[in-house]
Amino acid sequence: MAEKQQNQNEAEFFSIVGTGRKGIESMFEKMGDEIKIIAAPNVAGSFETWSRRALVEIANRDELAPILHSRAGIFSIYKCLARAATMGLQIGGQFPQAYFMPADGKAELVPTAEGYSFVAAHGPGAVLRSVPELIRVYETDKFRIDQKAAVIDHSYDPRADRGRLCGWYMRLEYTDGHVEIPYIGLEKVNKIIESYSRLKTNKGNLMPAFAKSMDEMQDKTAAKKLLKKPAREAEGLAMLFSLDDGLPEDEPPQEPLRNVTDRVNNRLDRATEGLGPAPEKEPEKEPDPEPEKKGDEKGEKKEAGKQEELIPDIF
Repeated sequence: MAEKQQNQNEAEFFSIVGTGRKGIESMFEKMGDEIKIIAAPNVAGSFETWSRRALVEIANRDELAPILHSRAGIFSIYKCLARAATMGLQIGGQFPQAYFMPADGKAELVPTAEGYSFVAAHGPGAVLRSVPELIRVYETDKFRIDQKAAVIDHSYDPRADRGRLCGWYMRLEYTDGHVEIPYIGLEKVNKIIESYSRLKTNKGNLMPAFAKSMDEMQDKTAAKKLLKKPAREAEGLAMLFSLDDGLPEDEPPQEPLRNVTDRVNNRLDRATEGLGPAPEKEPEKEPDPEPEKKGDEKGEKKEAGKQEELIPDIF
C-alpha cells in the first residue's frame, strides 16, 4: 500500500506540479497515487483508464485553456479530480458522469444527471436501492402525492391529449426502507435552465450540458434537482469512507460496545462484591453484673446480630 501523503496546500503542490497540459500530466504521474488511495473501487480498479480519459477531456476543452495556465486553475482541477474519484464519477466519454466548468478562473466539478443517479444508487456511499425513474406530469393527468403514506395517485388516458407539461417526480426508495417522492414544477426547471444557459465557453458556445434539445435539458435538469438530496447524502458517506480507508493500518481497532445486559451485570457484580454476611464481632467483655433491681422489668427486648444491608445506587 502506498504511503498516504498529507493534504497538499498550493505552495507544496506547485513544488511538484507545473501548469499547462504538461502540468496535468505531471500531476497524474506524481500525485496519482494520492488520488487513487481515496478513490471509489470502480475508479481505483481502472485508474489508468480513468485518469487518461480525464486528461483528454480537460486538455481538449477550449473553455478550460485559461485555467490550465494558472496556478489557481491547475490546483482547482486537482481538487475536482480528487472529489470525482472519491464519488466514483467518470470524467469524459460518451456518457460522462461529471464535467469541469470554469468559474472565476478556477474549475468546478459539475455532476451530470447520470452522475447524480450513479452516486445515489451505486456509488460507495449509495443510499438508494436502485436508480429511480423520472416521470413527467401533464395538466390533464390525475395526480396526487401523499408524502406521509409514500403513495402516488397518478393516472391518465393514453388516448387523450394530456395537455401541457407541468412537472416531474421520482419515487426514491432508500436502503433503510423509507420512501420519499420529490416533485418539481416546470417553472422552476426553466428558471434553472435560464440561469445556467447564460454561462458560455470562451468561444461563445453553450456549456456542454446545455448544448442539447430543450426537452432533454428539462428532463436532465429536473432529474438533477430531484436527486440532489440523496446524492449529497451519498457523497457525505463516500467522503467518510475515504477518510476511514486512509487510516494507518497499524491503528488498533476500536473495542466494540458490550451488550447492555453484560454491562449491567458487571456493574451489579462490582457493586455487590462487598456485600454478604456481616463479619462476626469479637464478643465484648461483659461488665460485672449489677445487683438485680426489683420492679425494673418492663419487658424490653434487644435483638442481637441483626444488620441492615444497603445496596448502593449504581444506576
